[in-house]
Amino acid sequence: MTAFRKALSIEELHLGSPAELAVTVGNFDGVHRGHEAVLAELVRVVEGSGRRGVAVTFDPHPLAVVAPGRAPRLLAPLDERLELIAAAGVEDVLVMPFTAELASNEGDAFLRSIGVGKGSHVVLGYDFHMGRDRSSGIESLRDLGRRVGFDLDVVPAVLFEDEAISSSRIRAAISRGDVAQAGSMLGRPYAIRGAVVRGDGIGGRTLGTPTANIETHALKLLPADGVYFVRDLPAGRPGVLYVGRRPTFGGGERRVEAHLLDVEADLYGAELTVGVLERIRADREFADAAGLSAQIVEDIAAARTLAAAG
Repeated sequence: MTAFRKALSIEELHLGSPAELAVTVGNFDGVHRGHEAVLAELVRVVEGSGRRGVAVTFDPHPLAVVAPGRAPRLLAPLDERLELIAAAGVEDVLVMPFTAELASNEGDAFLRSIGVGKGSHVVLGYDFHMGRDRSSGIESLRDLGRRVGFDLDVVPAVLFEDEAISSSRIRAAISRGDVAQAGSMLGRPYAIRGAVVRGDGIGGRTLGTPTANIETHALKLLPADGVYFVRDLPAGRPGVLYVGRRPTFGGGERRVEAHLLDVEADLYGAELTVGVLERIRADREFADAAGLSAQIVEDIAAARTLAAAG
């Protein structure tokens, strides 16, 4: 595969004739194992036919437009999502702004708008729906393909514990702190990324354990409040991650603070990504700073045990 490219309009891609196009469409939040199966099929079609392979995704999340009250926190904000799609081997990604107008389109009109026509090859997941009120499902798109003359591949569900992997299942696991299960469905540890910003110094000054305060994307889904075993990416250095409101110090805004074991470098101003592997404990209030400091020593010892176990 050659260099990855992102486009914000179909015109930017210069796709050529419909017969030269292989395309998949989806939100791809998290790019989990089910999404990876769809993207792998697209890559297989491209390599076998010489077509131009394009993944079409949307920003913002469609529910943020059609049902804002049900819009989820994101597993992978757009920049992360694009990196993961590229890592799956797809050269070109079309990022379509999701609007009320787009939501009202019928499926056939949408496919025509992205260049699908006679001779194209479309790859979709088993549960794909599009168009007004999600009216265009797999069977209607099969009928459309026969009429228009494009091929349609439908990729079956990828299962975990006998159920289809989905972004909603992964969100539920992360929200209850089961990051190990989420990682099994993602096919990799759940990643938290952000710039390291100045904190109030409580970790180092009051508790004796300096932490890197990570400023995450505003819509990023965070694990349930608690302490987690993590490794920084891509180096793999082990550490401890705290997510919570620091109830021992009166609560406040939710924070994300990382402590990498045996790393003394000042990380301020750097971008830090950690893969969240295991929950060590839930968050709780301690009687005083000394009690919390003693618990942090135990948390770090637990992280060392997990790191030694691989």
